[in-house]
Amino acid sequence: MAIHKALRQDIRSLKRRSERWAKRRMVVEGVKCILELLQSPWEVERIYFTSDHEGGASLSSLQEASTGVEFVSVSAKDMEMMSALKTAPGLLAVAHMPDPSPHAPGLWLYLDDINDPGNVGTLIRVADWFGLAGVVLSSATADPFGPKAVQSAMGSTFHVPLRIQNLKDLPEDWRSRVAGLDAGGNDLHTQAPSELPTLLVVGAESHGMSQEVKAACHDILSIPGAGRAESLNASVAGAVAVSALMQQAMSMDQGG
Repeated sequence: MAIHKALRQDIRSLKRRSERWAKRRMVVEGVKCILELLQSPWEVERIYFTSDHEGGASLSSLQEASTGVEFVSVSAKDMEMMSALKTAPGLLAVAHMPDPSPHAPGLWLYLDDINDPGNVGTLIRVADWFGLAGVVLSSATADPFGPKAVQSAMGSTFHVPLRIQNLKDLPEDWRSRVAGLDAGGNDLHTQAPSELPTLLVVGAESHGMSQEVKAACHDILSIPGAGRAESLNASVAGAVAVSALMQQAMSMDQGG
């Protein structure tokens, strides 16, 4: 069936960051991401599907996981126009973005002006995997609620506390111990457990941390390498660093 043009245009507008934040709504596509959305505290407005999913396993799994969510059948043309992906998967949800997450104790990632949405989504997934307290993103970092970031996060967007705020504007308890990743820093594997950070800064792969953020760090850490590669991808570096810090935290908890 066709949907009203105004509604279709409203959903299409959510492809733009400014519209997402003005309306505090976003689009989520594909069965995996929508399932994760339905299993989270987020509010789901509506789910759209094309006729080829009617009676299929993907649509059935979403219907079983949902409670009181309206499902609407749309034409393939309408779905293509609403989709933000190169190839529309035929399953699309509209969700309401939650309020910014409050502070919680533990290690948070801080993404400093990372403009690649794939890296942003992957780092959110890393935070989810290791059970971090959450992720703070600078205002110049790619939107975590954009389509590419959401796809890269593979559903972790809906389970990890997120906050968009520049480092200098964060309250003191978020910045009690800030460590930044930089090639010229100290070997993070020798970082003493008593100095574990509350905020780990990952900068953009192309230019690293901004000077302002670097100056605010208590520790500058590096990942030692033995090969010829010039640098690590930002999300890979973040994953390696978080893994090492989590091992140190475990060692500290066990009295090692």
